[in-house]
Amino acid sequence: MGTAVSFSRPSQPVGNDSITTEHPEDSDGPRVPRRRRWWLLGAAAVLTAVVAFGNYALITGQDDRIDVLVLARNVGWGQSISDDDLGVAKAVPDQPLASVAVADRSEVVGKVARSALPAGTVLARSQLSAQPVPGLGERLIGLPVKPGHLPARGLSPGDLVQVSPVSSSTGTDAGQASASTASPFRARVVDVGPPDSSGAVTVDVVVGTDVAQAATSAAAGQVVMVQLGPGA
Repeated sequence: MGTAVSFSRPSQPVGNDSITTEHPEDSDGPRVPRRRRWWLLGAAAVLTAVVAFGNYALITGQDDRIDVLVLARNVGWGQSISDDDLGVAKAVPDQPLASVAVADRSEVVGKVARSALPAGTVLARSQLSAQPVPGLGERLIGLPVKPGHLPARGLSPGDLVQVSPVSSSTGTDAGQASASTASPFRARVVDVGPPDSSGAVTVDVVVGTDVAQAATSAAAGQVVMVQLGPGA
């Protein structure tokens, strides 16, 4: 007889050393869920809240602005404020009564500036006065002043000056002047007129009733004006 050929599968050893383990492919294995980074989500939420609050504060601050009165042009000391002198601007009030609201426009027209105010100034009530110029017990007088009888830089409304009357010289030089026996007096400049053909200007000043007579006499002659500093 011929040899029998068996086509059965050979038996595997039972020992541990002979056990063969098949490893599945990585792509087929179970996926481990990634760990969420909650602190990043929390930081993003806080940042979003901060930005939102900043925008809200900015919008709220802009809404707090009110329409206030400003000067549309220069206003000199003692000058009465007209409706044409006023403009409107947006501002955030920082202190009570630090600015004048547009609703109070009628209370400003006709008031007098207590100092020289340039265009663009945000008006405050402390800058205004109800007292006209000249005020009670004052006199407004125009004094002619020749070149060289006042500072070269000129005078401005509100300047305090000392006015010294002078008399014309009787010498050969008619342009010379000598000291007068009239006493000097103090005055407050209200306005300075344009120079005439000889360069002389008329300076409007306010004086008290105690020197009104001396100022009237000085207006008929020549005067020298000296600007005085604070506390003089």
